[in-house]
Amino acid sequence: MKNFLAAVSACATSAAAIIRGMLVGAVLLAAGCGAPPSPPDELRVAMSTFSDGTFLPWNGSTGRKLYLDTIYEYLVYLDPETLAPQPGLAERWQMSPDGREVTLWLRRGVAFHGGWGEMTADDVAYTFNRMMDRTSIAGMASTLRHIVDRVEAIDTYTVHIVLKEPDIEFVSGYLSNGVVVPIQSRRYIESVGDAVANEHPIGTGPFRLVGYRDDTFIEVEAINEGAGNWRVKPDFKRIRFLSVPEEFTRAAMLKAGEVDLAPINYDSIDALAQAGVRTIFVKGNWAPVVRFGGLVQGREDPSVPWKDKRVRQALNYAVDKQAIVDYILHGEALITPGDFPVREWETLQPYPYDPAKARALLREAGYPNGFSMTLRTFTTAPGAEMPIMAEAVASYWRAIGVRTTIVPTTWTALRSAWSTGNASNVAFTHRGLAFAGALQGLIASSHSSNLFATFANDKTDAMISAIGAETDPARRAELIRQLGQYEADEAASVFIGFANEPYGVSPRVGHWPALSQQGTNVEMTTRATP
Repeated sequence: MKNFLAAVSACATSAAAIIRGMLVGAVLLAAGCGAPPSPPDELRVAMSTFSDGTFLPWNGSTGRKLYLDTIYEYLVYLDPETLAPQPGLAERWQMSPDGREVTLWLRRGVAFHGGWGEMTADDVAYTFNRMMDRTSIAGMASTLRHIVDRVEAIDTYTVHIVLKEPDIEFVSGYLSNGVVVPIQSRRYIESVGDAVANEHPIGTGPFRLVGYRDDTFIEVEAINEGAGNWRVKPDFKRIRFLSVPEEFTRAAMLKAGEVDLAPINYDSIDALAQAGVRTIFVKGNWAPVVRFGGLVQGREDPSVPWKDKRVRQALNYAVDKQAIVDYILHGEALITPGDFPVREWETLQPYPYDPAKARALLREAGYPNGFSMTLRTFTTAPGAEMPIMAEAVASYWRAIGVRTTIVPTTWTALRSAWSTGNASNVAFTHRGLAFAGALQGLIASSHSSNLFATFANDKTDAMISAIGAETDPARRAELIRQLGQYEADEAASVFIGFANEPYGVSPRVGHWPALSQQGTNVEMTTRATP
């Protein structure tokens, strides 16, 4: 870091040299942490955070998905290789030709844990209504409210969903394990209340909760004396999730055999390989990005310098994205102007590294001497590298006269400010996560009705409506590409690219069928064969 700051103060001309200096000596793997190796029948998964540490789908964020998915189940499951929707709690489904209605026929005989009865259409309708309720703090609550008109139980095993706007990807994008809308027991929750149901979650999944300590561990055990359920016959009878915020500790635990699966930093890959720990990548599942507050119609902040498109473009031209990808992400990213991974945006042209053009744009915008600003940053998974990316981005901005002060924060604090409209004058590093359906992500990031949007106006709203209304897949893909090009031209964010998330995997693990959207399916992890 000392070398890095020296390079910055000297206004080094080589961006690669800046980042190399920043990374010198950054990785030191500690020895084991003293915990015993994983028991034979137990899979140990280290997480950077339990996020909210809650267990109902509507009372927390997507970051809980890894452990929630062992307890609960989804109407539809995505094939880990093709992402094609496969039957889950719904045996079959049918969408109307206009993309506005979906009918699902449920699997019969699926029981909730603890004798709380059979899963029915009433439970499905209840789950979606709770997710869409104004009290829901789930990340996709706003998008559900935007697109879903009503969810009805036609009879015991038939569900009818009516949409406000068409979406031909609705089944994959909203009903699958690519998101977080697992089906809940209405009878149980209404009998015991949310507080008890949160402490003692009841689902239909192959595991049940048997132990939890705040910010320490979550332990689940396979039901039916370890045999699992209709969907999963688990290789591991128990899964123990450990909250391990520090990456060097997670890496050390992998090295010592104390955990079997953990998100790691890119800098740890080579050192762990020397210790026999392999790395797998969840492909293209996040996008490092710098977002700007105050750019949503109806929630604008005219005082921020980046209200001017030329300033936002300058901040993009100022950043050497190739250097960040090479030296921070170790080449595991595709450089492209998108704030979350979308297949149709992979071929868009990124902003080249051009500090001279950045300075010229600042002069045109009325900032010949630059300006001062604050950049907030936090660490999460994926995104443990965001603080060091913030340092790199700030160094590039300082080189064009934008005096940038970095302020560490937490995702919880930033999310609260963002969702309550108190982040309109804030710029912050973030990671855009992949979505099972592109329209869902577009509504979340670029529709003015969404609490979590950061760039939205009448044009993005109209383009998103046109995408939803289009039922021809090729034409729909072209409309998605056009929206991405518009946001790139507007420099809606400072874009880096679409990154692959690394996980360290112990020799005990055979196959983890994670989705490209995000880490999930941990309940399906197999044991390595001798």
